[in-house]
Amino acid sequence: MKTFGWYMIVYDIADPKRLRKVHKILKDKGLPVQKSVFFYRGTEKIVNPLLDKISTVMSLKEDDLRAYPVSHPRNVWTTGGVLETAPLIDISQNVSHQLKTKPDKPKHPKKKPSWLKRITLLFSKKEEKNE
Repeated sequence: MKTFGWYMIVYDIADPKRLRKVHKILKDKGLPVQKSVFFYRGTEKIVNPLLDKISTVMSLKEDDLRAYPVSHPRNVWTTGGVLETAPLIDISQNVSHQLKTKPDKPKHPKKKPSWLKRITLLFSKKEEKNE
């Protein structure tokens, strides 16, 4: 049985043309968190070919690519706190944590879904395709 895990993939690319290519590869496969930081969920057997594909686009002398295994994206700290204050959704069991709100009129226009909801939708769609 394959065990899935989380990886934080970060890069520093010197050339704008190579930067666009690397960003496109990762955007298709992972969840963008910042301009050069992505979370990817998969096995080491799946992550290694992805990193190999990216390294063919990079200049090994000028650019830098790193992949760090992380237990879960919610455990990664950024400047000012954790990535998301609400608990992340456990997509392995399809359980979501929803906050209870009062049915008041909205104070702000409808906002874009949080990165947490986007990652959940992204991985649930990819898992449906793989099944």
